[in-house]
Amino acid sequence: MSKMKICVLHKNRQYLDKCVEVLNEEWSRSKAARLHSLEKSNDKFPLNLVLVQDNDSTDAVVGHSRLSIVHGTPDSCLLESVVVPKAARGKGYGRIIVEKTEEFAKGQGFKTMYLSTHDKQDFYKHLGYEFCPPIVSFGVSPDLLPEHLIKQLSKVNKKKISQDKKESDIIEVVKNSNQNDNSCQTPISAVSPPPLPPPPPPPPSIQSVSEKKPQIVRWDPSAISWMKKCLVT
Repeated sequence: MSKMKICVLHKNRQYLDKCVEVLNEEWSRSKAARLHSLEKSNDKFPLNLVLVQDNDSTDAVVGHSRLSIVHGTPDSCLLESVVVPKAARGKGYGRIIVEKTEEFAKGQGFKTMYLSTHDKQDFYKHLGYEFCPPIVSFGVSPDLLPEHLIKQLSKVNKKKISQDKKESDIIEVVKNSNQNDNSCQTPISAVSPPPLPPPPPPPPSIQSVSEKKPQIVRWDPSAISWMKKCLVT
């Protein structure tokens, strides 16, 4: 196998267009949206990495990954957007990009790597990852959401901002009314903000069949599984 190297994307922008192609093979988005996401890569995270194969003096992108910060645990990171070009699959590049991303993360001082997957549990278990409860990272990987859903969420967000503005105007009118009307014995209550959405469902639990039988972990194959790996020994 030719020599491999891992590159930080925002310091090697010559691989930007190829990364767009590789990512869009797996998660289709417009080129403009994809570029906008990749150009957010920076030294303070999120940070995109590229696995490059040196083949006859020509560098070929054979893998991509992304690292984000985990909320509340500065020594942990989130692994996202691991992908290998379809034409290069079956050659072990997936394992290499994950292992080299782990080495890079260790060099940055991270001690634990988290990830989420809905169909690659066995692959990551083979690399030493184990199931764990969900975690919270700064930002959501755009590769986890189709572009039409991103647009829909954008519309919902704009609608929410408009509603908040109307409620703010109503509260201001009520305050002014209370100040001007001295005969009012009972002040008018301000409009309450909309209720918060319900919390996400808990992760699948470990169910014990009986005291004499070993515990069985039941994971819904159609749901996203969270996994982690300790990077230090």
